[in-house]
Amino acid sequence: MQDKTVLITGGNAGIGKATAAELARLGAEVILACRSRERGEAAAEEIKKETGNERLRVIRCDLASFDSIRRAAGEFATAHDQLDVLINNAGVFTTELKRTEEGFELQFGVNHLGHFLLTKLLLDRLKSALRPRVVNVSSASHYGADIDFNNLRGQKGSSAYSGRKAYGQSKLANILFTREMARRHPQVDINALHPGTVRTRFGNKDTKWYVSLVWTLIKPFMISTEKGAETSVYLASSPEIEGVSGQYFDDKQRRRSPSQRAQDDELARKLWMLSEQFVGEYGGPES
Repeated sequence: MQDKTVLITGGNAGIGKATAAELARLGAEVILACRSRERGEAAAEEIKKETGNERLRVIRCDLASFDSIRRAAGEFATAHDQLDVLINNAGVFTTELKRTEEGFELQFGVNHLGHFLLTKLLLDRLKSALRPRVVNVSSASHYGADIDFNNLRGQKGSSAYSGRKAYGQSKLANILFTREMARRHPQVDINALHPGTVRTRFGNKDTKWYVSLVWTLIKPFMISTEKGAETSVYLASSPEIEGVSGQYFDDKQRRRSPSQRAQDDELARKLWMLSEQFVGEYGGPES
């Protein structure tokens, strides 16, 4: 990864931090796109000390705000002519209905729309690289999920809200986005992955007390963040997958196909067009 530039969302903690550290260890310049600049700077300093790589910097990026995403993309584009690897890693899980700055259901807005917009805004910089890659961190939670196009803003209200279903929907959207971008932009290798059930605070942050308790109790049986980062690092750096695009990986290998809904090309096109409409309503990139 010498002379490669990597941007990773949510690189200050959990899987993202472990991914950033390993890519820094491999010699890449790593930009941490984080909601909190302070936490990002602290993580960057830790990674520098751990790896001996001083080429880490932080860009503030709140994926729940289109304005913040645009500023982050602009800041990156001002400082860099190209982007070799974009890792859409950050994600949220909540058991209560919350919304983004633009009024979208939080998990769909952050996990899918935020990364969709960021990727679109950085597409020119990606295409300026020799062999650009995009890595989308999805989840096995997409199995059994569907896209409820009538509830992407939480129109059905809190009483009808299921955090688990909303999360599965957002992770399905990650894979549909991956497949459709591979079709539309073959110059960029883009793949999705399931990292495994990883020992992080993911299930403790925005969840009801009993969900947080269960998450805490099963943590000893989860894999480490370093293990969870392995597939992201593999997709970002391995020469073995050069030219491979639009695929779903699990534990480094395409062990299983994504769900039937994730392989629905018409659904992928519909989601892409609607996502472009959503970001376009707020001054996003045109299709």
